[in-house]
Amino acid sequence: MRALVVLATAAVGLSACSGMGLGPKDPAEALLACPKVSIIRDLSEVTVLRPGGRDLTDLESRAALADFSGNCEYTSTGVTVNVNVFLIAERGPAMKSDIAKYQYFVALAKPDDSIVSKVYFDTDVTFPAGQPRAGSKEELAPKIPLPKDANAKDWKVYLGFQLTPEQLAFNRAQLKR
Repeated sequence: MRALVVLATAAVGLSACSGMGLGPKDPAEALLACPKVSIIRDLSEVTVLRPGGRDLTDLESRAALADFSGNCEYTSTGVTVNVNVFLIAERGPAMKSDIAKYQYFVALAKPDDSIVSKVYFDTDVTFPAGQPRAGSKEELAPKIPLPKDANAKDWKVYLGFQLTPEQLAFNRAQLKR
């Protein structure tokens, strides 16, 4: 499991608290909602092949951003979002160690879909001896700076792995099948 990552100053937000049954407790804030979160389909998985690898015999590991959960809290200076991102990984036949390393991102978009920020996170997944699968829970607590009484409901948050061009092409080829 990964330690808590606090990004109090980053302009990134996650969650969909209104859709999860979690929302403001104050009736005056009942109309305020969390931003919509999406895991980008083309970037939801990563396949890591050994250098020069071409097929699944060269597979070191695969991972997927499987799910997320969380809630948000409005304050006079913005929205603080508490989010758990769940990552699952699978060991491949070419993997030499018990630790797989991945990089994912969180991007925040305004209501017009323009990206305000993109923050990268490195994470390690440790495979217990003899286990082909493992996972991690990433805990984030970013803040979206908004004026008092502003609503984050039309903001968007995108999650995905940071892929090489080859990994992206592999994912897109798999999606076509």
